[in-house]
Amino acid sequence: MKGQIVELLCGPIASGKSTYCKKRAKEGFIIINDDAIVNAVHCDLYTQYEIALKPLYKGIENFILNMALAMGKSVVIDRPNYSKNMRKRYISIANSLDVPIVCVIFEDAGGAEHAYRRVKSDSRGVDFDYWLNVYYTHKSLYAAPTLDEGFAGIAMAESNIE
Repeated sequence: MKGQIVELLCGPIASGKSTYCKKRAKEGFIIINDDAIVNAVHCDLYTQYEIALKPLYKGIENFILNMALAMGKSVVIDRPNYSKNMRKRYISIANSLDVPIVCVIFEDAGGAEHAYRRVKSDSRGVDFDYWLNVYYTHKSLYAAPTLDEGFAGIAMAESNIE
């Protein structure tokens, strides 16, 4: 790993973000994954997610990011990060600690494809229609990442979907 960095992933569900993270974890990066946090809080019962607990989930993310950066570790944030508002918190934390943050964009293959991939790989106890709705909800929030948000760079991820 060359120098400390934060990589903020931006892409639809089941677009390869978690596969990318597994590679980065083997390289020593700390991975922040919102699904893993929900599962940790609810004993691997993803369907127990509660909107009212969103401040708790985000607080855990913030703590991990701040501590990892303070310890000199590089971090990958594994979330869809579709809107500027979703990305702002992570950019602010990285920039406040003088750690460059790069946005890595994952390909969008369309709602049906991403919902199918999610159900096939890890449905998390919910069906295709649920994931299709998640895809379209995220898509409705999408704003293309730009350097003026505070990113040091923006890159397209190499496809790692089989």
